[in-house]
Amino acid sequence: MDFILASQSETRCRVLRNATVSFYNISPNIDEISIIKSLVNDGTPHSDIPNVLAEFKAKKISAKNIDSWVLGCDQILSLGGKVFSKPSSKKKLLENLTQMAGKTHQLITANVIYKGAKPMWRYTAVSHLTMYPMTQGEIQSFITNFWLEVQNSSAGYCFEKTPHLFSKIKGNWFDIMGISITQVLNFLHQHNYARTASTPKIAAVLGCPVSHSKSPLIHRHWLQKNNICGDYIAIDIPEKNFSNTVKVLVDVGISGFNVTLPHKETALNLAHSKTKLALEIGAANTLIVDSNGDIKADNTDGYGFISNLEANGGNWLPGAGPALVMGAGGAARAILVSLLEAGAPKIYLTNRTKRRAQNLSEELLGKIEVIDWDEKEKLLSTISTLVNATSLGMTGKPALTISLKTLNKKALVTDLVYTPVNTPLLAQAKNAGYNTVSGIGMLLYQGVPGFHQWFGVLPKVDQELIKLVTK
Repeated sequence: MDFILASQSETRCRVLRNATVSFYNISPNIDEISIIKSLVNDGTPHSDIPNVLAEFKAKKISAKNIDSWVLGCDQILSLGGKVFSKPSSKKKLLENLTQMAGKTHQLITANVIYKGAKPMWRYTAVSHLTMYPMTQGEIQSFITNFWLEVQNSSAGYCFEKTPHLFSKIKGNWFDIMGISITQVLNFLHQHNYARTASTPKIAAVLGCPVSHSKSPLIHRHWLQKNNICGDYIAIDIPEKNFSNTVKVLVDVGISGFNVTLPHKETALNLAHSKTKLALEIGAANTLIVDSNGDIKADNTDGYGFISNLEANGGNWLPGAGPALVMGAGGAARAILVSLLEAGAPKIYLTNRTKRRAQNLSEELLGKIEVIDWDEKEKLLSTISTLVNATSLGMTGKPALTISLKTLNKKALVTDLVYTPVNTPLLAQAKNAGYNTVSGIGMLLYQGVPGFHQWFGVLPKVDQELIKLVTK
């Protein structure tokens, strides 16, 4: 027996795939706009309109696929006695957003299942979304940045891309996406179909900007590799909206988050509980949401750094001798804490702006000695670990200028930069015969604890993943 989605919506298809439902989709090719206009003119209650549309779709496809389960879904936006359709133009979107800004609207999502051209089941969900007030300038900016994403959205704002627009939401992620997947699966399970499928868990990486992040690639690989019902997405959140947007996303059912710049310190402050490492580092890159909606903040950068060196650094031992860390930014802070906890007997810290390194050393109160940037080569013969925690050597950035001629022959050299993977520092160290470790491993390993917490499986960093991320 087949299961058919009577829709061409990529969002609904993705939800079903993430739930591991076996299905195929067929577009019903109906004139939704004309049907909606006719129903509105006839005085049809708004709550019934998406049901009529969903049923129309399911019935049409079911008539040609008698033996299959056919799911029809539809969604409308209702506000102030008016139904808002997909924006036909930028002008129409401007008009819609002007009316919606600062107000609470309803997204009404209907789900209908047919078999043998007869209705077998239906479910309707109503989500309430309160949008922040927006100036005309903000609306125009939104249209300029998001028109391609929102023009095919029944709501006109593509929630998965723009949750920062909302101050409060009462609803469920999947109902807002346009398919009530939990209820659909309950029906299918009752009829012995898709027995192993389950409601996907959702996690996300939050940043500004975030389009460069490789985290979705990594976590989706792990989800597929472990046959887990789930998804991982990237959401760009303006700095001023971060805390409330996290609350909104928790309210709609997101299981957890990775956090990147510039939100790491804010993420720590908004959490209900914090791990010892997160407190020591003063920032969080991982947020875990429990069943009560409470948030725990963690920082896994240090875990990723040490795990990478232990996995790829041969016989590297943190306690073998002092370390020299170049850079005093957020990443360096995590490196210093993790090296000290791992047993490094002493750390030399240097930064182009010495005061920044001194401030970091004073805050951590560890075995850290700050040295001048120009003095770093004088200590190379005494160290066992050399770490570049600056952006120098990254694609598009200035090169890191350092000579390794006097470096201890047993030292390990690692670079947090991973674009390119083989940085000039690592290339120089390899040519001189030193043990080297690329920063790409830290990126991969730092994602392991969060994935484990969100999805219940401890993922593996393997060559397949490394090739996927570096190709």
